[in-house]
Amino acid sequence: MPVLVAFASLPFGLRGGDYEIAVSEDETVTAHITERAYSPFVTISSRPELAQSIPQNGETDGFTSYTWYDHPFVLRVLFGRNVASLGSINSCATILQMLPDDLDLEDHERLDALRDAFSAQALVALNTLIAAVRHKARLYHVFDLRRDDIDVSVRREDGSLLVEDPLQAELTAQEERASESFDLQTRSEDWYRELAQAIGEPDPVGLADDLLMEADRALAQRFPRQAITTCHTAVETAVSALLTRGMVRRNVPDREIDDTLSTRSLTSKLDALLRVYTGFTLKRDNAPLWRSFNALNDLRNDIVHRGKRPTVAEAEGALCTARELVSWLQMVRGRNK
Repeated sequence: MPVLVAFASLPFGLRGGDYEIAVSEDETVTAHITERAYSPFVTISSRPELAQSIPQNGETDGFTSYTWYDHPFVLRVLFGRNVASLGSINSCATILQMLPDDLDLEDHERLDALRDAFSAQALVALNTLIAAVRHKARLYHVFDLRRDDIDVSVRREDGSLLVEDPLQAELTAQEERASESFDLQTRSEDWYRELAQAIGEPDPVGLADDLLMEADRALAQRFPRQAITTCHTAVETAVSALLTRGMVRRNVPDREIDDTLSTRSLTSKLDALLRVYTGFTLKRDNAPLWRSFNALNDLRNDIVHRGKRPTVAEAEGALCTARELVSWLQMVRGRNK
C-alpha cells in the first residue's frame, strides 16, 4: 500500500522515538524522531581509511569540533589527525500517512490534492514541535520550517520510492534566487540618488522604517505572526509620530497628547484624528489603501485575539500594505511642513 512520507531535518538533536503532536483540538499526528547523528557532507583525509575514524555521534577524543546553526541544519566541522569533515549533527523527523487503497498514482489531480493537504498538516505538526522545543530549550534563534524544508514523497511500505516530491527543485531554486546580496556596486543610478538623498537628511531611517525591517526579517525567519503584528505596530508608530507633530504645532499639552494617542484606535488615528491635525484622512483620500488597511487590521486582530495562524502569503500582503501606509503617511508629512 502506498504511503505519503514527510521527511525533514530538525534544527536540534532530540531523544529518538515517536512524538504525538496536536495539530488541532481533536487531532494528533505521530512524528518519528531519529536520535541525533553526524552525517558527513565532505571528508578530507591523507589516507582513505582515516575517513572511517569519523565518529557517528560527531564527538570523540582526538577530534576538535566547531558547531553552528544554518537553517535547517546544525552544522559541525571536525578536525582530527590527518582528517577533517564537514556535516550535519541533528535529528530528523518522519511523518507517515497511508494513501487510499483505490488511489491511482497516475491520477495526478487527486494525488496532488492529497499531498497538499498532508504537507500542510505535516508542516503544522513539525513547526508545533519546533516552537515547543524553541521555548523550553530557549533556542530563540531557531527558525520554523517552510514547505521547501520538507521532502514529501510517495513510497511503498518498505521505503522504496514511488513518486518524488515535485516541488523540491522549484522551491530550492526560488530560495536561491531570493538569497541576500551584499555587493551593491551594480545597483542602479536611481538607487544611488535615493541613497544620497536619504543620508542628506537628518534621521533618514525612522522607527517605523526599523519596524518594517523587523517585520521583513521576521517573515524571512518563518515567523508570519510576528511579521503581521509588527507591521501593525509600524503603521501605528508612523501615524502617531505624525499626529504628535501636528498637536505640538497647535500647542496641545503633552498630557493631552499622550492621552489622545493611548486611548484612540489606529482606525481613528488614520481617519478622524489625521483629518483634524493634517487635513488628510486615509478613508477619504486613498480609499483602496483604506480597504487594505482594514484587511490588515482585521488580520492582526484575528491573530492577537483569536489565535489565527496566518499563511506566508497573508504576511507578505500585510508587509506590502504596511509599506504603502508608511509611504503615504510620509507623503502627508511632506505636505504639512
